[in-house]
Amino acid sequence: MRRILFVDDEPNVLGGLERMLRPRRAEWEMVFVNSGAEAMGALDAQPFDAIVTDVRMPEMDGIELLEHVQKQFPKMIRIVLSGYFEREAALRAAGVAHQYLAKPCDPARLRETINNLSRSTAILTSETARGVVSAIGSLPSPPQTHTALKRALEKREVCLEEVGQIIEQDVGMTAKVLQMVNSPLFGLADEITSVHQALGHMGLATLKELALSIEVFQSFEPERRVNGFSLEELETHSRRVAKIAARLPVEAEVAQVSVIAALLHDAGKLVLAARLPDAFEAALQKSLVEDRPLYAVEEEMIGSTHAEVGAYLLSLWGLPQVIVDAVWGHHQPSASPHATGRLDVGGVTHIANALADEWTHGVPLDAPLASNFWDVRYLDEVGVTSQIAAWRRIAAESGTPVGV
Repeated sequence: MRRILFVDDEPNVLGGLERMLRPRRAEWEMVFVNSGAEAMGALDAQPFDAIVTDVRMPEMDGIELLEHVQKQFPKMIRIVLSGYFEREAALRAAGVAHQYLAKPCDPARLRETINNLSRSTAILTSETARGVVSAIGSLPSPPQTHTALKRALEKREVCLEEVGQIIEQDVGMTAKVLQMVNSPLFGLADEITSVHQALGHMGLATLKELALSIEVFQSFEPERRVNGFSLEELETHSRRVAKIAARLPVEAEVAQVSVIAALLHDAGKLVLAARLPDAFEAALQKSLVEDRPLYAVEEEMIGSTHAEVGAYLLSLWGLPQVIVDAVWGHHQPSASPHATGRLDVGGVTHIANALADEWTHGVPLDAPLASNFWDVRYLDEVGVTSQIAAWRRIAAESGTPVGV
């Protein structure tokens, strides 16, 4: 049974929530309080799995409360409950909230959100790793990208096309924009899976507000240098994978989502570099010395792979499940619990990543398929093994310049 804390300073709203959610008492143990101070007391008295809080409250508002939860109870799911006219205030929570719910609260949507977040623990089984990932409010960006976005947004006249080109080159920015636009704050019926679609719905004013939020779109400031890891190289690789994914001969709908999944596929490395630098550095070194796939070494040494870490974070942030699944299974799509047996978004992401890795390592176009790059079983299952030679040529043509 999940334990959930609800916080709202309006007695009518809180009472309405309690009445609406009464049928959920068999599956949730719920506590309702009407201030940040009361919430702090409840949190100190007993553990909770999730907190759902209003934004605007006197004395201690919802953002301050969630900042406390983020630091003291990092594994707890953090949800903001906000009305449409409070959207600007809710954006302030972008660095601390996992997801957003709109007022008036739909019990079915709330149940779906909490259950989905709870199920995402299957992606990352290590409680320690979940605590590390859940505490993250945003992913780091290279200083030059951060500066480029800031300069663009400071212009008197700037078009969405220019801003979109900056954001879609960056892993962290892309993930954050998709997190926000897919939340109920924007009331969209369909999932958004491209940066340009997202910016079209958000608008520049909202994006500027988001960019000014605490810890959002931050430049990378690691605790220390991680030998064997470079943020710039990761971003370059991610853009190359996205570019290859865009050029593979698949259905347009699959290709569009694959580009975003490809760009985000190594997001977990950013988390490990920023929050577990010692363990990540040791895994990188062992992978290099033993000439073994990094994800296999991470599993042994950390207990989780960067694919699992990245997928868990994106799941917490409410990104479309198809992107989460592709990131989760980008090394071994045949082992994915959501495998479809066809060339889908997950398969395209895997193939584009393997092609980019081969290109980086100078693998000849006619070389046999090596298991440290390829999930050969998957290629056979979907019947594309014979096409890899042609796709290697596509990858070679996509080597430089890099850009999605």
